[in-house]
Amino acid sequence: MKPAIKFCKLNHLYWPFILAVIFVSGVSLSTANASQHDTEIVELTEELMEVTEELRGLDFIHDLPVELVTAEEIAEIISDLLDEELSPEDDRIYSELYTFLGLMPRGSSLREDYQTMTEEQVAGLYDPEEKCFYVVDVDMDAMIGSLLGEDLGALGNFLSGVLQGLGGGLEDYMTNVVIVHELTHALDDQYYDLQGTMESLSDLNSDDAQLAYQSLIEGNASRIMNEYSADMMGVDTELLGELSEMSMGFAESLMDYNPFLERIMLVPYLQGEVFVKHIIAQDGPGGLEDVFRDPPRSMEQVLHPERYTPNRDYPSYTAEPDLSKVLSGWELEATDTFGELLISLMFELQTGDVATAMRTALGWDYDVITSWRSPGYDLAIAWVTIWDSEDDAEEFFSNYCELLELKYPIGEWVNHGSTSATYTMLGYAASLERSGKIVTIVEGVPEELAVECLEAAWPSDVDYY
Repeated sequence: MKPAIKFCKLNHLYWPFILAVIFVSGVSLSTANASQHDTEIVELTEELMEVTEELRGLDFIHDLPVELVTAEEIAEIISDLLDEELSPEDDRIYSELYTFLGLMPRGSSLREDYQTMTEEQVAGLYDPEEKCFYVVDVDMDAMIGSLLGEDLGALGNFLSGVLQGLGGGLEDYMTNVVIVHELTHALDDQYYDLQGTMESLSDLNSDDAQLAYQSLIEGNASRIMNEYSADMMGVDTELLGELSEMSMGFAESLMDYNPFLERIMLVPYLQGEVFVKHIIAQDGPGGLEDVFRDPPRSMEQVLHPERYTPNRDYPSYTAEPDLSKVLSGWELEATDTFGELLISLMFELQTGDVATAMRTALGWDYDVITSWRSPGYDLAIAWVTIWDSEDDAEEFFSNYCELLELKYPIGEWVNHGSTSATYTMLGYAASLERSGKIVTIVEGVPEELAVECLEAAWPSDVDYY
């Protein structure tokens, strides 16, 4: 018997990453009573279940709650989610760490920026805890007007032609696309427990591993969504993929949000789809199921799919750097692994040089960073990075030295060699050391303790893979 579609209650969301987002400027969400449309949405979802099953190659095995919600209701869901997932203290810690490393502007708040972006941009959302998905009652007229703006060029002309040939119009098309995307999440969740896997990855203290898994999930849903769209429009999937990427890039240029969050919200959709298609091309549809059982553990594998298959490039590993014996009274605040993508963004957002930023991060093999807070509220970091080759380590070392000069123009070098360097700024210091494929950094520590901190941070043992 076919699993049923049923209504669901509005409850808080546990995991913020499984979002189907329509990234357009000027979207206005309807405040009308959504309940009158619920029956239509349920009927439409029932029709699209079979389509999604055929495209995905899996059958639904459980009931699937679905509900059309208003802007106010989706805002409440997101707010409840953030209350549970990102406490004010966590928001402060990570917002200040990302600011310290140049990923976010001063005064930014991860929670506030994320909530603003999602409330204004989300058109659909799947909840893996409640096993329910929500379709947001979007003002499609405003969305279509934004998409077909005069400045959109070829994409606007293409969508105009599509609009004329769709019969039901672009509004129906957009609704269907969101539902197919969310149904793909629901299917994957029923077979692979997306929430449980993400929770297990959270134990690794790694933004990088979680972002890689998010890329697998969103990339697969984007693939299915684009295959459905191509079939509806009667166009080649490659052309549709190019248009999708063009529209994403256009939307990014119109967003006036935190650039760091914009990028890490877009990459899982675009690069994730590239990764999934590579898997299927290499190992067939069964290979994709294997990836869900053994997901990528780094964005390196997503950004360079050939490093997942045919030759798996596992990250190396070393213990987190510990400054507690040197920085008396300082407290450990956070531990994280940034990975290739975030390191590239760190350089790009501060220098504006995209090519150099990507090249600098390209040889990433592993990193682990800890942040420390003094009794006087000073912030410092200890960061161990491991690279694929000594040349990669040398390039990172050299470019990070240049980055310090950019970040702290009033500072000066105490020493600046090819393997060891110390930069001081008003009583504080950043100190770096390179040996083989390892570069270790301490930054923001008291100047008189810089050498001791660097020695304490240097890894005693590294597991290379």
